[in-house]
Amino acid sequence: MTFDLKRSTNILDLGPTFDGHRAIHWSAEKSGVSIVSRNGRDFAVADQRFSILTFLVDPVAANRRKSYEPFAPIGGGALVYTGQFIPFRGEDARMQTTFTFVAKEGSRIIVFNENAPRLDRWESPYRHPAFVYLGEAGPLDAGEFVSVLDPAAPEWIGAELQTFAPAILKALRNLFSRALPTRLNIFLAMGTGDEAGRLTYNGDALPGQFQMTLAGGGWKRPSSEALAVLRLSTAHEAAHLWQHAARPASDAVPQWIHEGGADALAAEAMVSAGFWTKAQWDENLRQAASRCASGLERQSLDRAEAQYRWAAVYACGHVLTVAAAGDDGASSFWREFVNRSGRNGYDVSLFLDLAEERMGSKKVDLIAGLIRINNARPHELIGQLLPPADEGLEVSAGD
Repeated sequence: MTFDLKRSTNILDLGPTFDGHRAIHWSAEKSGVSIVSRNGRDFAVADQRFSILTFLVDPVAANRRKSYEPFAPIGGGALVYTGQFIPFRGEDARMQTTFTFVAKEGSRIIVFNENAPRLDRWESPYRHPAFVYLGEAGPLDAGEFVSVLDPAAPEWIGAELQTFAPAILKALRNLFSRALPTRLNIFLAMGTGDEAGRLTYNGDALPGQFQMTLAGGGWKRPSSEALAVLRLSTAHEAAHLWQHAARPASDAVPQWIHEGGADALAAEAMVSAGFWTKAQWDENLRQAASRCASGLERQSLDRAEAQYRWAAVYACGHVLTVAAAGDDGASSFWREFVNRSGRNGYDVSLFLDLAEERMGSKKVDLIAGLIRINNARPHELIGQLLPPADEGLEVSAGD
């Protein structure tokens, strides 16, 4: 990997340190160059000024939860996250960067509509970090999206994805009343599959793209359980593609807004696409409410997120989105949320302001209390936020 800079320097800000991952897995071609970590960030530091700097990089994962992996293996190749390699001008401003990718013989480079052995001076049409695949797996063109599937994936997974993904994407496009500016990418990798019956799904989304990794023996053969997980998880990741029209105002914006919102949007998309009934939507919300109540006993949502209690963060964000949206639904709330975020991005204040316009100050006070106050009986507060039990929803703790 070579940095070719317009101006010479003797220090280059590479961004967050990822627990020293670069210092371990990046080796400078020239002597006198080192990776130094300062205040949680990595810097390439040299004895002399440079405009060209080359590293040999081990294509391995950083294994940090809620962070994009620099490399994810797919079928003898790798999915590369370009954000790991774009330098910064400051803590929040990345340098304008283009990439030249050269694949080894027999491999291809696949990103958005590109499919070639070499790309010169490429950048994402979203002016944002992207996933780029380098390897031997060929793309599958499904019209609305281009996918790269791990050759190790069972045939039924690819067949189902080609069938249900277009319906989910159409549902989200209609719910948001907005089309994506490019055909999107779906990248699917297979993890270990040695544990019988286990179904694990991990995913990440970027503007116009998402990747998923499936692990566990439960994926080897088609089943109603596996298909249900695949559909809902794909809907969650796809929802992020529309959410990306709004950006957080800073890194301090809590994950529950984005991730919980994606859960709520995915549930609406499942109903709109015809994969769920209203009763299944109700049950999904009831389960989220119960997980939220269990995860927040004697602590606030802010505290749960600070402790990386992601099950509670996702579930409570789902509940708060539904509560804030009211009868018009999560997609209506997020359409307006996207419009209002503008260039300044979104934050908790914008979320609460929009919720108050829709649901009134009393309900917003309850939402704010769940976010900020350690509550001994969160299930009672959640019960006040959501429809009453006689409308089909009952909240209990410890479910």
